[in-house]
Amino acid sequence: MEGSLERSIQLCQENSQWMSQLPESLWNVPLYNLSLPGSHDTMSYCLDKVSPVSENESKLLKFVDKCAPCIVRPIIMKWSTTQVQNLTEQLNAGIRYLDLRIAHKSHDPSMDLYFVHMIYTSVSVEDTLWEISEWLQSHPWEVVILACRNFDGLSRNHHCHLVSCIKQIFHCKLCPRDLQGAGAFSS
Repeated sequence: MEGSLERSIQLCQENSQWMSQLPESLWNVPLYNLSLPGSHDTMSYCLDKVSPVSENESKLLKFVDKCAPCIVRPIIMKWSTTQVQNLTEQLNAGIRYLDLRIAHKSHDPSMDLYFVHMIYTSVSVEDTLWEISEWLQSHPWEVVILACRNFDGLSRNHHCHLVSCIKQIFHCKLCPRDLQGAGAFSS
């Protein structure tokens, strides 16, 4: 068992630079014509067990969670957790499409944003974006697609804050919208 686990970890680490090892015949192929490995609810590995249920969930779920948390919360955690590897492990395993479901916790006066899948994560969006940026620094030939969606509880100001964070953190790593043939590997 231990040997197979070590081999699995080694195989995952071998995938950390798979894009840079693509054959030259694929260098001019736009990214949208390639099948990229992705993770569903990428950040669900770090759900906060004591977090409130998301405002977008049903009133019934929120009610039973408050009335019988010792029964309901383990079910929510099991149902909501779709990933066990942390973000860096997923990237090192070759994941290049990140499903990031962004939310702002209700009754939180701060501009802090989190991820959500029924309940909120323990890590912030900004910290996660920095982690992705640092990973990209050490893997300069890799491309990562950030699929930001849901935006539960985000006001216009929160959304502007998110866009500002993305621009600040990734600046020159962002792909311009108007780039002809956007997404091809060659320059």
